[in-house]
Amino acid sequence: MKGSRFYYEFYNPAKVEAGVGCLGQAVSKLPSMGLHNAFFVCDRLENNEAAERVRKEINATGVRTGAIYVCEDKIVRLESLRDMRDVYRANNCDCIVACGSYCVVNAAKTLRMLLSGQVVRFEDAKGINAVRKKTNLPLVVVPTDIGTSNVASDGVTIKDDEGAVFECRSPLCIPDYCILDPKLVSVRVAEAPIAGALESFAKNIEEFVSRQAITLTKCMNLIAIREVRDNFMKAADDPTDEKAVFGLQKAGLLAGICYCGASAGVAHAIASALASVTGRERYICTGIIFAECMRYNLEVAEKDYVQAYYYIVGDDKYAATPAGERAEAFISAAEAMIKEKFGANKLATRLTDIGADEELLDKIVEETMKSYALVTNPRKVTKEDVYAILRSVM
Repeated sequence: MKGSRFYYEFYNPAKVEAGVGCLGQAVSKLPSMGLHNAFFVCDRLENNEAAERVRKEINATGVRTGAIYVCEDKIVRLESLRDMRDVYRANNCDCIVACGSYCVVNAAKTLRMLLSGQVVRFEDAKGINAVRKKTNLPLVVVPTDIGTSNVASDGVTIKDDEGAVFECRSPLCIPDYCILDPKLVSVRVAEAPIAGALESFAKNIEEFVSRQAITLTKCMNLIAIREVRDNFMKAADDPTDEKAVFGLQKAGLLAGICYCGASAGVAHAIASALASVTGRERYICTGIIFAECMRYNLEVAEKDYVQAYYYIVGDDKYAATPAGERAEAFISAAEAMIKEKFGANKLATRLTDIGADEELLDKIVEETMKSYALVTNPRKVTKEDVYAILRSVM
């Protein structure tokens, strides 16, 4: 049958330890993994209770902290990676432990990929599977963001010496061990639950309709969408609700796992370009353009939207919605959810709110068209399409 896929591959070997208060039990297994001298990557140390607790728990198992590196880059720079490599080697470390935000996890995964691979120049890692495995450097990840979707993914983002941002995809980016404990989640800003929920929600939807989507990834995406539905409002209203936070953590984890088999699409590409050009947080950029990107894909993703609609509204509302209106209702429900919380927290909802005017469009579109995510989007994306999406939210 023309267009059918008779072949696919999926690989994600990350071990996951998850649960409220699971940290102590989880780290007790690290010595059996052969860890002795850890390179500890974290956010700023001042008042960083989560990082201090993780470090103490790890040290209590007999695994030493050979060096501590504070990651301050929103997107890790090649210069920082060289510095991290030198500190790692100077202290004879044999593993990496990352405890922190999306940025910390991204930096640690990138370092692991580069140190484990046959790479002479870090710049040579650009692209998909460009790094060949040389050794297996253990990597343990303890995220402190809500819904961080890069925990178990095979992708990282790097900023080169000229300031250009590029993406790398490699199995070497996948951590060996992921520890999810909502007690370690840091709510640094009031909109943290919104950021986490939106990022994982958007990633799971785009992966669900991706050209690369398979039954395995679709099942995980639907469960993740349901987790966001059940926990988004609870976590947004009360960030101390550990069960709700844990639900969003699981949704983010599933988004990252699925990303190894089904990449995101046009919304991911545009949001990443917007964040790079404007310097604003990616979740803000995602919130601005996501509904329009869903509408753009509607003509080819209608059946998937109908199926996913059930997972965000439940039995009664799904049954009450006429069959022919369910796909559009899915988009409207997602848009309403974003606008409600963005409006309540006075977050940007238009491009002009983040300083992205007509003069910046060419640069944003140029950055968008470089993204691999456009290849896996269910509908072919042209420059004109990206211009149209952006202008619809000016």
